[in-house]
Amino acid sequence: MAGKFAGYGGRSGLVLLCTVLMLVFALFGPVDHDEGQYVGAVAMMRHGLPYRDFAYLQTPLQPLLFAPLAWLAEGWLFLTLRVTNALLATGATACVWLAAKRAGASDRGAVIAAIALFSSHALLFAGSVARNDALPLLLTTAGLAAFLDVVGNSRRHWTAVLAGVLLGAAASAKISYGLPAAAVGLFAMLHWRSLGARAVCALAVGGALGGLPTLWLALLAPDAAWFGVMDYSLKAPIEWRTLNGQAFMFDWPLSLARLLRYLAQGCGLIALVAVLLVATRRRTATERLLDMMIVAGLFAAWLPRPIYVQYLGPLLPALFVRFALLTDTSFWRTHIVGRALIVVGVIAGVAQSVIATGPNIWGQISPVLAITDDAHTLSDIAAAARISGTIATLSPERAVDASLPIDRRFVTGPFLMRTRHVLTVDQARAFHATTSATLVADLNAAPPAAILVGGEAQASLAYPHGLDAPLVEWAQTNRYRAVALPSGLSRVFLRPTKTEE
Repeated sequence: MAGKFAGYGGRSGLVLLCTVLMLVFALFGPVDHDEGQYVGAVAMMRHGLPYRDFAYLQTPLQPLLFAPLAWLAEGWLFLTLRVTNALLATGATACVWLAAKRAGASDRGAVIAAIALFSSHALLFAGSVARNDALPLLLTTAGLAAFLDVVGNSRRHWTAVLAGVLLGAAASAKISYGLPAAAVGLFAMLHWRSLGARAVCALAVGGALGGLPTLWLALLAPDAAWFGVMDYSLKAPIEWRTLNGQAFMFDWPLSLARLLRYLAQGCGLIALVAVLLVATRRRTATERLLDMMIVAGLFAAWLPRPIYVQYLGPLLPALFVRFALLTDTSFWRTHIVGRALIVVGVIAGVAQSVIATGPNIWGQISPVLAITDDAHTLSDIAAAARISGTIATLSPERAVDASLPIDRRFVTGPFLMRTRHVLTVDQARAFHATTSATLVADLNAAPPAAILVGGEAQASLAYPHGLDAPLVEWAQTNRYRAVALPSGLSRVFLRPTKTEE
């Protein structure tokens, strides 16, 4: 009995440690410019729905699910979304442990799977930023755990519904997670006799329910939804990289090198090689399921270009659960090389986050709190000047906690603004978006109360003076008053009052 309680205590302590570490990375991690569009979308839920009322460039579950935070955490939304993702990432770690246990792994193997996921750079990144990576990762790991319970007992039809809902919802949070979900569906159809027709139908019903958020909003604004979910990702990255002389980043040799590099930032590459070495052996139904999900996850990581670490999310849950089933062999249990490989993988995964956050932790500098303080200062300045209206910015994460709402034309941050031929002028207006072609006309037609710049000042071949430069030029031309903000990272241009005019 004492050993049983010690086991519970050890697992609880590990979960607590993971939670604390994840919160530290979220508090002190650098700001990623992708965060703005996701933070901005949640804030915009106060005023409307994705696609119909503002542009959104992913499937829509995250802003729908996080919408209550737009009111509950008003003034602290950026920080709250980072904390939320940190907790979701920790939850995904716990679900991988549960999935490994249900797959038949030993206690040791399940712990290795959890540590491998948590220490991977992909998960640490997902849990330290306010992007849309942690939510679908949690939903997929939970869905996998639920479906493995169905594989073990096909009479659990409600569990099959739950598994379908979770996996369908993962795709509704990020479209690439639809591939491992589809692999589960294919496995169920191929094994319908052993699973039972009722369990397969229950899984399908759950998957349809999980996809309802995307279907609902797509029916409300089909053109905007199709563009946000499909067209943008197919066209915009190619245009942007080509404009900057980086078309080579889409070539398969470099893409393969980047994929292997990100797999090596953690135990992913080690686990993949280990699974490939046993690929020709006779497999159980559970192992076939996991292998199908691994193949689907590899496609999900490979298809978007250029490849980034967050694209590994659909691959890692099944990969590490499958790896857990291999770790009870003597090579991984007692051989010094096997044990050393796992340690090296863990260190390689954590190193990137430590390097990124270490200086901020040492200097007690929290980028997210500095940005929040800027937003509160902006609110005070606007109140003192009695200015009302919206904030135009290519860095929504820097404005989302101000009292003035973000101009919905800029809620996607830099990602639509920097396009040139992806949207026509009519499409941009129909989708409530501003691009480089429509910027001046849009600002002239509806001048914002404030223009916040600083997050997109870096030069590129396409924009030698930075993406913020056209906003600064328009603000200065229209006699907006510049005010520096406390962090020194941003400045705001305020609309001139009647006395200033």
